[in-house]
Amino acid sequence: MHEPTDEQLLTASRRDAQAFGLFYARHADAVMGYLLRRTGAIEVAADLTAEVFAAAFVARRRFRPRAEPARAWLFGIANHKLADARRRRGVEERARRRLGMSRRAFIDEELERAEERVDVERGGGTLTALVADLPPAQRDAVLARVVDERDYDDLAAAFGTTTANMRQRVRRGLAALEAGIVEDGCR
Repeated sequence: MHEPTDEQLLTASRRDAQAFGLFYARHADAVMGYLLRRTGAIEVAADLTAEVFAAAFVARRRFRPRAEPARAWLFGIANHKLADARRRRGVEERARRRLGMSRRAFIDEELERAEERVDVERGGGTLTALVADLPPAQRDAVLARVVDERDYDDLAAAFGTTTANMRQRVRRGLAALEAGIVEDGCR
């Protein structure tokens, strides 16, 4: 039996989330490597990889097979997410310089405390069910960031928390979604 093409997986994923899980499994390492080479930071590359696949999942219904491979479509999304991140970083850097502030480095204990505040629960067999089962803080953060494509600083202000905490909520929410898809046998 032959393996389905990427185009077939994306088309099938409209009604079967597991098909998207297979597409993810095929390309996650390549996307992560690409973003790591461009950013030079593993955490940033991991965040962006999660955002790329979340955006691809949301956009999968609009995907139409073309002459170029589906992988090109996916890397187009990666390029857009990378450009968005660079723009945000530039805005943040200019604002920090104007205010005379230095970049704050977070230590592991601070990240662990932030992680403890977010309860990572999973459930359901489809991504829709998995999203619905996320703790409200994670669900709202993931939907606002990935679906609405809102900036982390904007989200932090709207949710009354820090930018780092919003990044952590989104990261944990996307990790829970990925784990839920993998748990359902997509890898």
